[in-house]
Amino acid sequence: MPKSAFELTHREEFDFRLLIKALGKGEKGSRTLTFAESSLLIQGFAKGKVTQAQMACAMMLMRVRGETAAEVAGVVCGLKHTIDTRWQAMEVDLDWPVYAGKREQLSWLLLVAKVLATKGLRVMLHGDSLALPHRRHVESCIEALNISSAKTVTEAEKALQADGIVYVHAGVLAPVLDDCRLLHQELGLRSFIQTASRCMNPTNAALSLRSYFHPGLDDLHQSIAEMLFAEGVYQQGAIAIFKGLQGETEINPRVTTDVRIIKKTADTLQLSALTLPTVLQGFSGAKVGQSELSAHSLAHLWHTALPFESIMAHEMTRAMIEQALSSVEATLCLVLSLQQAMSSRSIDVKSNLLLAQKCWAERLSFNVANGIERISISPESSLVDAPFDAKDEPCAV
Repeated sequence: MPKSAFELTHREEFDFRLLIKALGKGEKGSRTLTFAESSLLIQGFAKGKVTQAQMACAMMLMRVRGETAAEVAGVVCGLKHTIDTRWQAMEVDLDWPVYAGKREQLSWLLLVAKVLATKGLRVMLHGDSLALPHRRHVESCIEALNISSAKTVTEAEKALQADGIVYVHAGVLAPVLDDCRLLHQELGLRSFIQTASRCMNPTNAALSLRSYFHPGLDDLHQSIAEMLFAEGVYQQGAIAIFKGLQGETEINPRVTTDVRIIKKTADTLQLSALTLPTVLQGFSGAKVGQSELSAHSLAHLWHTALPFESIMAHEMTRAMIEQALSSVEATLCLVLSLQQAMSSRSIDVKSNLLLAQKCWAERLSFNVANGIERISISPESSLVDAPFDAKDEPCAV
């Protein structure tokens, strides 16, 4: 078979065996799939035109060789075609994929999402707690912080209207993801779905986060984003790509984190970078006992003022609290910096770290019953416009 793309037809008519042959026809005859072919493959599986055996073969063949950016980007495009247009029409400011989970620690990122919601941003979290069942996922912690899990567009809209934040299981957004997850668990292999699901941005939010753990995935995520912008799958917006804490979409405060930012406006695609400094220098001792922490520790941190004596006496050591709050501070700084990038401003990480501490301290005075004033993320107005004197004393952690 010549190494060239097929002339594609509609998924109802296409012979999907041709794609499996293209992937698996020997060392010299095989090739990678194009963007369009990968998009058609996942759509065909979603519609039952691709069998489970065919999809499993495609997933394994791509995994053995290593998925290309075009293949994963094509799958993302195909997934977007399977998502109900009502999800894509929702008003969401921040797309927050949470698929990795963490081995011991709780999902401190939920505290950041709650803070942002109090400041007027509409946040959608989406993940799959069954993908890595040995880890502690966001989904197991949301109830402790009264974050709604929506199963329909209507439920999600109500949660965003009331609280500014909602969690949605990936299979609710794109049911084919549940089928793919079952396949790659049966195979015992990682698959392109685990990367593609993070890149869906199901509501087309202007701001989006991408985390990874394994080396090289930052380059892959950047190439995927660039391709999706070029193909018009993504519209205008800004994406932050970084190595997350244990792979989750949360900053590790114990190391310096390099962040890539990809921003698309009406006319240009811009690439930039920033470095978030280490917040906890020479820190140790926080892991002991963390696996036994209850999700209610998140609620205690949310509702309790410094210095947290009541929490320390019953469930958390000072080291645990310092780890948690430093992660909150660093992750919130990331979102503030991404917002600055979207607003075409120079990013001031130092000031954003101080503002992050101030926003965290202000959570105690927030009253949901009084409602919140929406804060635009347009260039004319943003969260970092909030009145703040850089000379103010930051809250100690």
